[in-house]
Amino acid sequence: MSVTIKDVDENVYKNFKAEAVRRGLKVSEAATEAFRFWASLKKPRRVRNWSRIKKASKDIDRLREKSESEWSGTEEIRKWRDRRK
Repeated sequence: MSVTIKDVDENVYKNFKAEAVRRGLKVSEAATEAFRFWASLKKPRRVRNWSRIKKASKDIDRLREKSESEWSGTEEIRKWRDRRK
């Protein structure tokens, strides 16, 4: 794969290239190694399934409409906690 990277600091690139030569690597090989290393440092982000999130949101809204208007989730939780004591 051929890639062009713009706006790389000149001194950084020169040092990178010199280090690649010292290690007997092509710049592309050193860059691939550097990209892999950098990517491994990043924590993987959770992939969100937006269609499931939207469906869940609609389900919550639908269930909320069905519930009694005077019902309080907080009070219900307290009631259940008090029963365990």
